[in-house]
Amino acid sequence: MKREKGLLPVESTAGSIMNEEVLGRVLDVTRETANELKEDFNVYMIDTSSGETKNSPRKTAERVADIVLSLIEEQLQEDILCLSKNKVVKWFKGRTTVQAEDASELSKMFRKSGNYRPREEVEANLQLVQALPVVVVRNKSGEILRLRRRERSAEKSLHEKLVIWAGGHVRKEDAKNGDSLVHSALRELQEELRLSLEADDLKLLGAVYADAEGSIGKHAAIVYEWRAETDDVAVALSASEFFERRGTSLSGKFVDLSTLATDIDANKVSEVWSVEIVRELLAKGSHEFKDQGLFSLM
Repeated sequence: MKREKGLLPVESTAGSIMNEEVLGRVLDVTRETANELKEDFNVYMIDTSSGETKNSPRKTAERVADIVLSLIEEQLQEDILCLSKNKVVKWFKGRTTVQAEDASELSKMFRKSGNYRPREEVEANLQLVQALPVVVVRNKSGEILRLRRRERSAEKSLHEKLVIWAGGHVRKEDAKNGDSLVHSALRELQEELRLSLEADDLKLLGAVYADAEGSIGKHAAIVYEWRAETDDVAVALSASEFFERRGTSLSGKFVDLSTLATDIDANKVSEVWSVEIVRELLAKGSHEFKDQGLFSLM
């Protein structure tokens, strides 16, 4: 075979490396290495062989860009709303859950007496409590969106836990246009569930605070509810995997109150806020639950 100067002969179209067997082994080694290093590095796996990224360079690039932007955002200083723990504990008076009227007063106290500090500083200070607005999402029939959380680290207390709320910290920029807690809740719904709502769409249900060790004692949940005007939202949300830039919502499904009550009694749903929201804000006084004998431990 005559060779042109500077060119190598091509023995086959597949070559000795670019074939399924070799590429499969390379992929296996890559996955094993990523798994070994996941505790030391942020490792992100993007499957371009299935889902929305399959045969879509644009979707793949968008996913990569979203991850990179998220990492950059984490490095920027984030000022979040907090309040003295002594004030929060004194205000709750030993209660874990309060109804809407009292929750409204707590919200006012956070807005009036609270202040914004760097998140790292607040997280490290056990004498500060962070305001954390959360939203219970329901369809027209009243079914509740039950989410499985995903955290960046498996050591996080909420990793893989079932919850019935979506929400996050109140940032300084949330205070620019009215009620900072409400705007925080709206922003988190957009980021986590791609729901674009207005302030009037949210209904205040109550507040939850557990004065306990660990991260739960650092946050006070201000609980809102949004109810869709149709049941079709159940199909739209439960048929797809939720995606959020920070990666906190993994998957979800709409279930009725009876199912949630059973899940709580079976310890399938054990996250404190979710349990308190169901027992004290959504199902309290319900004859159905009394007849079934659920929540017998309370």
